[in-house]
Amino acid sequence: MDKRTTNLPGGVPAARDDDHARRAGPVAAASPPSPLSHGPLIELTQPQTVDGRRASYQSLWLLVRLIQATHTGDPRVAVAELAGVVSQAKSLRMVVSRAFRDFASWGVTVGWGDDVARDPRFLNVERRSQGPFWLAPGALPRLQVAGQPAVAAEIAAFLGQPAPESMTTALPDRTKLPFWQQMASAQLALRRGALVSATGGDSALAALHAAVQHAHTPELEAQRLLTEAWVWRRLGDSRQALACVRRLQRLRQRSGLVAAAEPAAMQQLLLAWCAYDRRELDAARNLLVAMQASHAVLLVHHPQIGFEWHNLYALALRSSALTDPDDTGAVAMAEAALGHFGTALALAQAQGQLESAQQAAANHGMALWLFHTARLRPLPDAAEQAVQWIAYSEWLCQQAGNHQPSVWNALFLMRIARGAAEVCAPAAMLAWAGPYTEALAQFDQPGGWFAVAEGLLYQHDSGQRRYPATQLCGLLLEALWHGRQHPGAGAWRDRLLALLPELSAADRGYYRAALAEMTA
Repeated sequence: MDKRTTNLPGGVPAARDDDHARRAGPVAAASPPSPLSHGPLIELTQPQTVDGRRASYQSLWLLVRLIQATHTGDPRVAVAELAGVVSQAKSLRMVVSRAFRDFASWGVTVGWGDDVARDPRFLNVERRSQGPFWLAPGALPRLQVAGQPAVAAEIAAFLGQPAPESMTTALPDRTKLPFWQQMASAQLALRRGALVSATGGDSALAALHAAVQHAHTPELEAQRLLTEAWVWRRLGDSRQALACVRRLQRLRQRSGLVAAAEPAAMQQLLLAWCAYDRRELDAARNLLVAMQASHAVLLVHHPQIGFEWHNLYALALRSSALTDPDDTGAVAMAEAALGHFGTALALAQAQGQLESAQQAAANHGMALWLFHTARLRPLPDAAEQAVQWIAYSEWLCQQAGNHQPSVWNALFLMRIARGAAEVCAPAAMLAWAGPYTEALAQFDQPGGWFAVAEGLLYQHDSGQRRYPATQLCGLLLEALWHGRQHPGAGAWRDRLLALLPELSAADRGYYRAALAEMTA
């Protein structure tokens, strides 16, 4: 008789799948005899029940995961794990509330937060949805499958994890080389800013698509999908980014992959970015706040995750403050946003991440200008300060080897130019750039800002570059504003209106108001 065992994380034995082993190896049997063995009885076979009553799958999934975690060194379950089970991130709070109602009816006490020694009766319910969750001392539920005590493999299968005794044998390293080569090519293209090309070659997306045929394991495909989602995010295409994340979630559930802390955090950041792109600001901020509880260590010690978190949180705060500048909390949000932009910039600079640093610098500069115009943070030299930050961002782009101007920087400068008391020509802005004047020299063209906008549009239309709808709409608006008398103005306006359905409702409102102001 085969008496070999396979361990759950933390060394809890689970028997092999024969009759003797199944009866000898339930999870509850791994604990010494005590009152913990007399909790509610959970049947994992469909239809799942607790003490004979039908149970909500999502509530039951969390409880089973808590039971599994109780047998490990860390009994806490991060809210990010539940996010993979819930179809919509904005439903998490509702699902958690439902789960705690079910726990109460099942006679199970669950706590939340990092301190597992706290009495759950005295915890702040308003912070409950942020997790992490843990089972309080008491009657530990018993798990069974088809009337038999559940073993580790069956628990893992219910949770969507790989069975402990059937882990996939690692592929020989040499079979992974073509995959890693394409992934390296994608990373190099990302550093050059070559996210996508008109011909499909020599770009990050092209390399990632080529890597598909070499992603021979779910683990490799998961890594490829996560990277592709970030490329789409960088391109400003939140629909494609979200589609990649959804495919990634289905892959993990289907293959039993449990994301490590780093990819789980990156996935949650992507969901927050997609919510922000849709201008679902509360949802984006809730996801980011939840990350503070579930991934606090990564936010401090992982430069890229820390940068992305602070940069995105600052953008969400900026948008919230500008949505209602007269709100009593708007000024505080504006100040907090600038602080987070500063932290993001410091993290990027410390690690030599020039691409990230230039994003934070440009966002900081534009925030100064927007807060000034909204009277949230008036400055006598707001335009000059904003331009110098953006000029520094453009200088960083050039130091990183980018030979073409940043479209966002160009858009920011053009928006400041038309919002200033007197429209600022490119030459005037060069005088504000200080030590970074040379970085803005490429914008000093005979036709002024109209020539800049027209030139960037030509690069997109000729296939030299590809801009997402957010940037393309911005360029069309600036071309219209700075070149109102141009013969092509009518066609640009029609093109802009045709693109608006691809934007969020808030962005559509901004462009329609700007067009109405131009025709008034």
